[in-house]
Amino acid sequence: MATKETDILDYPGKYNLTTLDIISYRQQPDESKPLIMDIKGITEVMTITEDILTNTLSGVCTVYDTQDIRSIFPLTGLERLSVKFNTPGLPGYEYTEDNGTPFQIYKVDKVTKERGKDIAQQYQIFFCSPEMFNSQVTTVSKAYSGPIENAVKDLVTNKRFLNSKKPLFIENTATNAKYVIPSLKPLKAINFLSTQSVSGKYNNAGYLFYETSRGFHFRSIESLLAMGGAAARPTTWNFQTQIQMVDDQLKKDKPEVKDIQKRMQAVIRYEFDKHADTLSNIIDGVYANKVVIHDAFNKTIKTHDFNYKENFAKGFHTETVGEENDAEKHIVPNAQLNDTGKALFEYPNSKKMVVTETSKVHNDYEFVPVNATLPKITSQKAAMKNIVLTMLVYGNTQLNAGDIINFTVPILQPVGDTQPKDNPYFSGRYLVMAVKHTMALGTGTHEMTLRCMKDSVRTPYPSEEDPLIIGTDQSKEINIYANDFDAPSGFGVVT
Repeated sequence: MATKETDILDYPGKYNLTTLDIISYRQQPDESKPLIMDIKGITEVMTITEDILTNTLSGVCTVYDTQDIRSIFPLTGLERLSVKFNTPGLPGYEYTEDNGTPFQIYKVDKVTKERGKDIAQQYQIFFCSPEMFNSQVTTVSKAYSGPIENAVKDLVTNKRFLNSKKPLFIENTATNAKYVIPSLKPLKAINFLSTQSVSGKYNNAGYLFYETSRGFHFRSIESLLAMGGAAARPTTWNFQTQIQMVDDQLKKDKPEVKDIQKRMQAVIRYEFDKHADTLSNIIDGVYANKVVIHDAFNKTIKTHDFNYKENFAKGFHTETVGEENDAEKHIVPNAQLNDTGKALFEYPNSKKMVVTETSKVHNDYEFVPVNATLPKITSQKAAMKNIVLTMLVYGNTQLNAGDIINFTVPILQPVGDTQPKDNPYFSGRYLVMAVKHTMALGTGTHEMTLRCMKDSVRTPYPSEEDPLIIGTDQSKEINIYANDFDAPSGFGVVT
């Protein structure tokens, strides 16, 4: 079979957009099929976003309209959007009428009359997964018992709720409880059940529910970092800053030589958010926290202290290598807080949480203890805000939110003619939290914005056991009334 041109990736940013149709809520005159309009010709830019912290896909089409399609078609927010696009030779997005899962258009916004042109207008068409729409028009009032993943499966596939026909990837939980959903939206009910889940394989509490081009995922954060409960997950793709592209420099005398994979690994632009924010981490309970639990049935009050350092060694992290978990790769050095004799991990009162828990509610079913979920969820979710890397790279539909990538950045200092050294802390493995695809139809280019995080460093920070003592003690008590008479007179003093 001959290779099609659309399957050949011969330059970075190439993509195939074979379908971009609006499916109207109106029928054709013979009432056999709905009205369909191909909008590839008027679309300037299209974006699609997937995020592990967001339940469904979403996107925007920016169009340049000279036929007033929004009025004549018309566009009302009840239409569907059929989309099929991919990087040549790679899997991609297929949300079309043929497979029964086109996107739902929900808003037309920012309608702007083009200056100096009588009939031209520009506007944005917003769309999302139909499951988001389905979640808003119904509620769940139902009891679920047993493993939580069974409840999630029912909420996703049941016609009365999300009515999804997409694949559902599930990580089994260790939860055997009974929950009564009190008239919640289906997605909100799933998000609630996610907070009550404990992994069956990992030392992880709290699940994520999100959508990618492959389908829906219900899984723990740690399952994204490891596989089979035994080893670190391999990287999906390697990225490096352009200063590292030594091989391309060596090929400058041979312009006909093209290494597409090497060029696809280049980072166009990058930035780091929250290189370090210790005060926010203390407030958010990353390093330590305390939960006070009131049991109304047994009339008891118990406390549980969470220690980041002790918990770190029990799980997988972005910089876990194979089956070996280096317990010293924390995102904060192991050092005393000034001269207190304690590290940040030893201050559980940094964040105190008070909750009510009741046992013996549903006979044979017991809720997951709060101390097994809330402290770790609090620390892990807040830690995801640290060492956040945002990159602009060439489009690649093989990469999804939830994948592991490798990012290489050098130490940015003069090195002469030698090869720059990799940054020991910020080079390494990252978890992709969000992917935003941007297709510019006018230029035929496809770029991605990746938002990634790492919860550990490749090389452990230097530790310091001795306290840091700076300056001398100048504390003293001063009587303000005596000080008024003792104040020296002179320049700048009113007498």
